[in-house]
Amino acid sequence: MALTPADVRNKQFHVVRLRPGYNEEDVDDLLDRVEATLMALQGGPQSGPLITAEEVQAARFRSTRLSPGYNEDEVDDFLDVIVDDLRARGLSSGATAGAARRPTQHPYAQQHPQGPQPPSPYGAPGAAQAPGSGPAQPPMRPAQPPIGASQPPPGAAGPAYGETPRERPRMTPEDVRNKEFATTRLTTGYNEQEVDDFLDSAEVTLEALLNGRPDRALLTPAQVERVQFGTTRARPGYDPAQVDAFLDLLADELRRYEQP
Repeated sequence: MALTPADVRNKQFHVVRLRPGYNEEDVDDLLDRVEATLMALQGGPQSGPLITAEEVQAARFRSTRLSPGYNEDEVDDFLDVIVDDLRARGLSSGATAGAARRPTQHPYAQQHPQGPQPPSPYGAPGAAQAPGSGPAQPPMRPAQPPIGASQPPPGAAGPAYGETPRERPRMTPEDVRNKEFATTRLTTGYNEQEVDDFLDSAEVTLEALLNGRPDRALLTPAQVERVQFGTTRARPGYDPAQVDAFLDLLADELRRYEQP
């Protein structure tokens, strides 16, 4: 099925943190050109030359590591779909038709350092996602009941909040550090910097609790449940439903360390 302008406009990618990703603005600018081309082909206004399959193939994006960026594999796969669609519409010079389109490394990266992508039980790239449609004001999440107790293994983590944890922790600092969320475009999302800063505090908190140092914890379950983030619409933001669901898990995890 041929791509539509809405397919491009509503496309979402997971955001990676602390490992290479594509600069979001670079990717969004290219997708805006693709969307404008598809709109012109449907009889809409044409404000510039139509983009070709070769131009999409030749696009290169800056890489990010210290700031959030789009998952490179997801972007590469979607751009390959765009290239095929534009060629099917005749928007190709034919110079590279029939040639191998993808090298073994990320073809659209200006820099593409490679490294393993650690799996996380709390969300992984490529998971099913729905376009963000959160309210203009972020909702208050209701308190969640504690997760049922389980038997801790021998040599479980030391005391936290003055007590030995009753359950084996299921969320680690690495789970928080590597957590990814889909991003919204032209729909309401959470401010990425605010969410990232809060997750940094959550990572420090889990590290402290796992090491038996509750005095170094920066967050409590109540603070996780009550946090509110600014919202975005004109620029990318994190999917509110995915962020809220993860913070509910985080609050449950921190609650396990509380005294009875």
